[in-house]
Amino acid sequence: ERRHARTMARLAAREGVAVPRCEAGPSHDDLLAVALHNAVEGCVDEAFAALLATAQAHALDDARLRRAFAAIADDECRHGQLAFDVHAWLLARLPSDQRAQVEGARAQALSSLPARAAAVAAATPPGLGWPSPRRAAAMAQRFAAALGAIA
Repeated sequence: ERRHARTMARLAAREGVAVPRCEAGPSHDDLLAVALHNAVEGCVDEAFAALLATAQAHALDDARLRRAFAAIADDECRHGQLAFDVHAWLLARLPSDQRAQVEGARAQALSSLPARAAAVAAATPPGLGWPSPRRAAAMAQRFAAALGAIA
């Protein structure tokens, strides 16, 4: 994530935009909080980000941006896989009521993904390779259906 932030900051600086620094502190969350966060942010958002970054890398004309998003896509694929591995590990350690809560959160994130993807696509400046809002929503719908089928 830090490498992604540095890459995006360099690309933004090239366009005359300064990106503020952001630092995260250590987490003091319990196992359930970690599992909930991982299920939504990792298993859904990071994994879908890999798909989007791949689409961006293929859609961009600028060679520097293509390389940046191809590298980000590779990283996001690894992050998504790590999230699924952690998800399985965490679920094995939670009681059944908490497992159901985590799976419910993941299912909710998947069901809201098409609308969220369309909203981000609509707000993303042109030239960054994002699909149209309609296409982003369709990609998210297919992604959510595929993940829902393997749950």
